[in-house]
Amino acid sequence: MIRYSALLCAGLLLTACSSAGFDRFGGNDASPLNPAPTSPVESQALGSLIPNDQYPNQSYSTGQQSGQPINNAMGAEAELAPPVQNDMSALSQPVPSSARSLKRTDLLGAWTLTSGAEQCKLNINLTNWTGGYRASSRGCSSSDLQRINAWRLDGEKLVVFLAEDGSTILGRFHSNAPGRFSGQATMDGRSLSFTR
Repeated sequence: MIRYSALLCAGLLLTACSSAGFDRFGGNDASPLNPAPTSPVESQALGSLIPNDQYPNQSYSTGQQSGQPINNAMGAEAELAPPVQNDMSALSQPVPSSARSLKRTDLLGAWTLTSGAEQCKLNINLTNWTGGYRASSRGCSSSDLQRINAWRLDGEKLVVFLAEDGSTILGRFHSNAPGRFSGQATMDGRSLSFTR
């Protein structure tokens, strides 16, 4: 008797759901959606991300930096604008005139990253990543060095390492000799280098 009562309740429940528009067997009483509008999309140029009066001692180019792709929603490459920077001391350090001009391929591969007595591994490749290209560190005890997630060239002589957000600069480097880069951490100003 209990079995028949349970079957009867289940049948009534299915009938009620079906008449309310929740039929999972193909029937649907819901009204159709309106199609999306097909009017053309308008576009215009965007202004600088950093107002000129925000950092009066710094000069930023409002033009785009060539050859520095990032991922956008469509997977295509776009040009980078100057990064928003919390620590302005990193942007005020000039690149030495003796620094070598660099190509992206000069940085590819595995490196040893040194900060004082600490040494850890640094891997650099050309996979598009937030803020530039993919970089990663391994075995670093410093929390700042553990955050390295991306890199990019700023101009022809400066390499910048970025945190996971793609805009926080962790370190800036230049090269005076093949296979050797010297620089400085932006968070605390300590000297850094990476070599092969």
